[in-house]
Amino acid sequence: MRLWLTLVLITGLLAGCQTQGDRNSTNIKTLQKTVGREQLLQTFSRITPPPMNKEIMNQSDEQVIAWIRQVDDWTHKVLSSPLTGEMDRYAMQEMRTHLEQVYTPEMAQRMIDYFYRHDYTIGTYQANSTKAMLGLRSEWSKYELNKSQPAPGQYKISLTGRTRFDYGESVMQHESAYRVQGDRLIVTDFQTRS
Repeated sequence: MRLWLTLVLITGLLAGCQTQGDRNSTNIKTLQKTVGREQLLQTFSRITPPPMNKEIMNQSDEQVIAWIRQVDDWTHKVLSSPLTGEMDRYAMQEMRTHLEQVYTPEMAQRMIDYFYRHDYTIGTYQANSTKAMLGLRSEWSKYELNKSQPAPGQYKISLTGRTRFDYGESVMQHESAYRVQGDRLIVTDFQTRS
């Protein structure tokens, strides 16, 4: 009886060790594909931020639309720059800093929260999706732009894109808000719905 009880205990201990070993090997595999700070900085050095000078708001509708699409494209490139879709916390700090060249800290965090989820068990950030994040990346045959200035040093833009098909129409709605900071614009809100 004693020998049987000893064998059961040893078997249980070995099974527990095996389970822990499997979990550790999964974490190691995950960490091997995690993008670090240095890798991300190299990628960011090739992604030029859009111009953010406040004179943009005085340009033609076509130029403002082209600029908004440039901001959207840059945002997507920054958020999807970890090719594996996963990064460590140091890389995430760099991503947040890079986004804050264009966005307020709050808006940069909203973008990150939309695109990534934090895996607390191993401390990494994983992309929710690598597909195009914003509807502005698509082509629309007709745009309507409305600009307003709700207060000095603040701008709001409402942009509607439409494309007709044989069976109907596809519509995209974009709204964004900007604040003048020195001689630059900073994005305080940026959202698109299709």
